[in-house]
Amino acid sequence: MALEKHLLSKSTFIRGLQCRKSLFLYKHYIHLRDPISSEQKAIFSRGNNVGMMARGLFPGGVDASPSTPRHFSESVAKTTKLIEEGAEIIYEAAFQFDRVLVAIDIIVKRDGKWVAYEVKSSSRISPTYILDASLQSYVINGSGLPLEDFFLVHMNTSYIRKGELDLHQLFTIVSVKKQTLQNEGMIAENILAEKETLTLAQVPDVPIGEQCFSPYNCDFMGQCWKNMPTDSVFSLSGIPKSELFSLYNSGIKRIEDIDLNSEAVAGLTGLKMQIDAIRQHAPIINKPGIKKFLSELQYPLFFLDFETTMPAVPMYEGNKPYQHLPFQYSLHYKKDPHSEPEHFEFLADTHTDPRKSFLLSLLEDTKRPGDILVYYATFERSIFNSLRKDFPEFSKEIDLRLSRIKDLILPFKDRLYYHPEMKGSSSIKNVLPALVPGFSYDNLMITNGNIAMGAYEKLRTETDLFVQQELRDALLAYCKLDTLAMVKILEVLEKSVE
Repeated sequence: MALEKHLLSKSTFIRGLQCRKSLFLYKHYIHLRDPISSEQKAIFSRGNNVGMMARGLFPGGVDASPSTPRHFSESVAKTTKLIEEGAEIIYEAAFQFDRVLVAIDIIVKRDGKWVAYEVKSSSRISPTYILDASLQSYVINGSGLPLEDFFLVHMNTSYIRKGELDLHQLFTIVSVKKQTLQNEGMIAENILAEKETLTLAQVPDVPIGEQCFSPYNCDFMGQCWKNMPTDSVFSLSGIPKSELFSLYNSGIKRIEDIDLNSEAVAGLTGLKMQIDAIRQHAPIINKPGIKKFLSELQYPLFFLDFETTMPAVPMYEGNKPYQHLPFQYSLHYKKDPHSEPEHFEFLADTHTDPRKSFLLSLLEDTKRPGDILVYYATFERSIFNSLRKDFPEFSKEIDLRLSRIKDLILPFKDRLYYHPEMKGSSSIKNVLPALVPGFSYDNLMITNGNIAMGAYEKLRTETDLFVQQELRDALLAYCKLDTLAMVKILEVLEKSVE
């Protein structure tokens, strides 16, 4: 007898727990969904790759995946057949119960009893992963296959690669059977409630709230937040979301509606500055503070930006999972405040460990005297310190570079210069277009570090020479704009105190 079409899956169940409106929209108005970002696609791809690699923990299994992603009923039938035929290791086994469909990365039969393994590419187990596992356990047990145990498999960030990958060291395996059993009643109740949601005649009336961001950013925010004013209270920074929603739900929706004399604003200097700048439609500039910052910079100046990749699976000797590997930098150099900047850049080959070639090139390009200006020094310092640990023979040179680092984010983080177009953020992506109209990242193929990371990862496997060149050009253009942005931003600061 053919299975009834499933109403819920693992992903839609979690979506329904987060917001019933999101579940309803996904099932009935999916065309209103926000486009999937490049970063999200990269996360999906990484998860799939890690899942495939984890099969090596239990080699010799049979794959029950459907022929196409939309035909999971085929996978359910295939799983049933494999179990009946005596298969003892099955990948992507699928089960359906109570019109809920789940697939599990690996099931293994040991001493006549079945054990489930769900693989996560993260470094830890989150509460959401426990909910995932609880639903999967509920459905698998309900379908007639009792589970002896349920394990979550995740990355072991303490593992250091030495020679060939050791999968048993790379992964950490944790039993969550106790938690899944404790959640059975809650899972059953929510399945019933979510099914009822799907039968509603109209979209559930769920106001925006903190659930829009937890546990994931909802992909229907473009629909639910489309009437939000551009100067809404949510564009304020430094305030917990809970407090922003309290303001919003009390009727204070726009920044101009905030009473500066209210208790909510009292003592919050940064908040008052944001509100003042928006109402004045002009930047607020602390000239003495900026003068002090500028006086601590010593020309010549280097403007430096790194890009790194963080492979979940360590690719090179001595690497850990999710270790930052620098593969690219851009460097602008100005001899004095009035000189034209010179540009230097580096992009590593994708077929070898990029760290040493990156370091040698950077040390050469920064051997002349002068401060090294970066944007958010904590990150650059951490990369330098990591390279010093990996290549102790260059520790003296690295320490010299570290001693020259200055941080351009400080005038904006400390609110010495605040422009209303920064929208409460000190990120260079917000500061650049606010201070230098006409300069932005919007027209680039790569617009942020996560996309850059994905592009470099793609370069490692891309065989089309034209695509390779396109990706390399895009990476160089993005990183170059980061350091050119710092040049332009510093020029604005210097002019602001003339």
